[in-house]
Amino acid sequence: MKISSLTPEEQELINNASWIYLKNSALQKVMELFGALQPALEADPVTAYFPFPEGCLEKGGKISRGERYKELPYAILDYPRYFSREDIFAFRTMFWWGHYFSATLHLSGGIKDRYSEILAGAWSILATHQFQIYVQNNPWEHDFGNGNYKLISAMQAQEFAHLIYQLPFIKLAKPYKLALWEKIIPEVVMDYALLLQILVNK
Repeated sequence: MKISSLTPEEQELINNASWIYLKNSALQKVMELFGALQPALEADPVTAYFPFPEGCLEKGGKISRGERYKELPYAILDYPRYFSREDIFAFRTMFWWGHYFSATLHLSGGIKDRYSEILAGAWSILATHQFQIYVQNNPWEHDFGNGNYKLISAMQAQEFAHLIYQLPFIKLAKPYKLALWEKIIPEVVMDYALLLQILVNK
């Protein structure tokens, strides 16, 4: 069996342990950041009055991490979260190495149907705040490239409403630059509150 040779860059890399320690330290700080984000979301006033699905808040937040979302490390906070066979109500914050943070409101099933009319009428405010809508078929893609998402401000209100009613699930999302590290918690909390306020017409 032929063994592949290392490139000079790969050879240099395997002889250098310090970058692995730095990577692990950075990812641990991402986990700590998400650990602080959950109580910030929980403390926002909208969380107290929003009619979440039964048991949604009681589940608490779930932080997970992995090494290979499209070959790069990532971390995810799901809070609030409700996943059943028929319905989804989830607010997902993601860190993707080398790319961005993102925040996504994911609705499907009867929950999606309940809010479709409200969201279809919220084109203007969602466009103003630079949200994007997922337009593909796989609900578990998070990449803003590859035609997965479309800026709501780049479409007409009728096109947006058509997508809301047509798609079997709704994902409204926004990316944030990694350079916003110090501001990411208030930025995400602000957008979380805005999205939930839209759903209850406040």
